[in-house]
Amino acid sequence: RRPAAAAAGSGVDWAERLGRLAGTERHRIVLELTRAHAAAVLGHADPGAMRPDSAFRDLGFDSLTAVELRNRLAAATGLRLPASLVFDHPQVSALAEHLLDRLAPDGAAEDRDPTAPVLAELARLEDTLAGVTGTAVDPAAVTARLETVLARWKAAHPPADPDGAGLGGATAEQLLRFIDDELGV
Repeated sequence: RRPAAAAAGSGVDWAERLGRLAGTERHRIVLELTRAHAAAVLGHADPGAMRPDSAFRDLGFDSLTAVELRNRLAAATGLRLPASLVFDHPQVSALAEHLLDRLAPDGAAEDRDPTAPVLAELARLEDTLAGVTGTAVDPAAVTARLETVLARWKAAHPPADPDGAGLGGATAEQLLRFIDDELGV
């Protein structure tokens, strides 16, 4: 019970510490915490070896090292974390985002890029697809479903400038004014 109480106390310290910081600084601190513990679990002296976009599987994590990382992060933050933590958040940055949401829920969401959760979920899907082996899965069915999802996404979110030129709908006068402005004439 004493280690749990000590861990809970350190969680309060983290929440207070993060509450005083700006969003980017909060994220940097929690990312450093995540990288340091991941490096320690794998026996690396340099947390820099844990790139934020690295997948834990690619770094060499297995179920035992994943649980060890969960235990270290739980002790450091005072949070109750599931054994599946590393598998639920398969990249270093995704895990740091999750921890930040748990440690500073009031400030984390407002400072974070709204695209981050979508990209984190896509990273999970990418990891799942990378782990599929053998003939138990019908690749044609998975591909068809992915293409359907992508087509729906594109239909719901058309590009702002479909021809990609940026000046595609400009008149000749607008083009000449743009050139003059860019050249300082």
